[in-house]
Amino acid sequence: MELNEIKQRLELALRPVEPPTIEEVLELVSRHGVLRGPVDWAFLAWATYIEYATQRIIETFQLTEEEKSQLLDFRDAVRQLLLEAQRQAKAKLISIYRAVMEDAYRLEGMRLYASDGTWIRMTRVAAPKFIIHGVTAKAHFPDVLKLPRERLEQFQLGWRASDEGEMDGRPAMGTTQPWQAFAWAAARYGELYIRVESVNLTREGVSVLIRGIARSWRQRWSKNEAISLVADYLKHGEWGHLLTTWLGDGNARKEILRGKYVLSIAAKEPWRLGLVANTYEALVATGREAFVKLREAAGAYGELLDLLKAHKWIYIKLATDDGFRAAAKQNKNSITVEGIVMYLELVSGRGGSLVAKYFTRDIEKALAVADKLKAAELRPNIVKSGPNYVVYITTADLLKLAERDDEIRRAIALYLAEKVKNGTPRQREIAEKILKRIPFFNQYLSASLRPASL
Repeated sequence: MELNEIKQRLELALRPVEPPTIEEVLELVSRHGVLRGPVDWAFLAWATYIEYATQRIIETFQLTEEEKSQLLDFRDAVRQLLLEAQRQAKAKLISIYRAVMEDAYRLEGMRLYASDGTWIRMTRVAAPKFIIHGVTAKAHFPDVLKLPRERLEQFQLGWRASDEGEMDGRPAMGTTQPWQAFAWAAARYGELYIRVESVNLTREGVSVLIRGIARSWRQRWSKNEAISLVADYLKHGEWGHLLTTWLGDGNARKEILRGKYVLSIAAKEPWRLGLVANTYEALVATGREAFVKLREAAGAYGELLDLLKAHKWIYIKLATDDGFRAAAKQNKNSITVEGIVMYLELVSGRGGSLVAKYFTRDIEKALAVADKLKAAELRPNIVKSGPNYVVYITTADLLKLAERDDEIRRAIALYLAEKVKNGTPRQREIAEKILKRIPFFNQYLSASLRPASL
């Protein structure tokens, strides 16, 4: 990788940034799973998601007081790890950046060293990365799903056939996707050894890799054995094992929105799982029915994946739920203002409010959009968030638009109603408050969509 690109990535990783919102974090998780951004943003985004997922699990599943306490302890342990790792990661990034800017670095093999010994691994293909040292903890993840052992082992086998590895005879899982950490831990509940392992330097900032080791379980299968077993079970019509194989290595492609139902999985030896789609991809099945079977095989696991906003589970829902797919196509959380597509979002500050946002990585485009909105007598703001510039308008401007545009009024009403029904507790609170305060939105809501309190 060229030194100039390393410099650009370091500058992006160290750029000051606004803290992430839960809406922003969930949007990224549900879109592609990984949280990437400046170092101060990325670690806080992980912590924000950990808090969200913990609370939603407690609200959704019937846990004993002991299990709730275990889950909260797990949350606290991971958040503390993230805080410690953030400090270490930022210090390393600053050291490497100074070395590059001052031409005070040295290259040894695949590593770039700063004068204080800090190093980052350089590769031609993968993103540069550096190791986080000594940031570890032990925690206990409760049995959230309460599955029969035979059913649980199906999901364990699928994880082993994909992302799960082995350390000292124990199942181990490393991931940059926070939803995967919870989904895997639910299948390998019990005592976990957790560490923040490394940081990748990407084009959008950094991503964080966390590894868990399931101390309460022994690894029963080799990788090849697990893959062969998943394939054998599939031949006999059993899809539960394949579900978690898909959650690990499945290829989620946007073609599903165009009715192309292709179930393919990344694999070093694709012939073990199905037809060879290409060198490192197995074509397991085609057609909508394959995704229907995956969804049916999920059972209670599907409830967990739903609340985790797992992007690969969303892909399965897009393939199997016509209404869900239609909503995704229409992008019901967006409005068009002066030809600009803006995304609605509830924000928590100052008692809660509704805003509409436009995202771009181009500052010139952000300024042009802001000027266009000003010409429409609106009052846009521009802030930096992660890799993006965000142009947003506030509730006051949205109400002004809603009063004069029926489509915008209807879109806002449906968005608020959806948040009342399916949002986080805080989102529900804010949405209900707005709908109560501004009754003209209610004319667009059927009895089934209207909040019970209205």
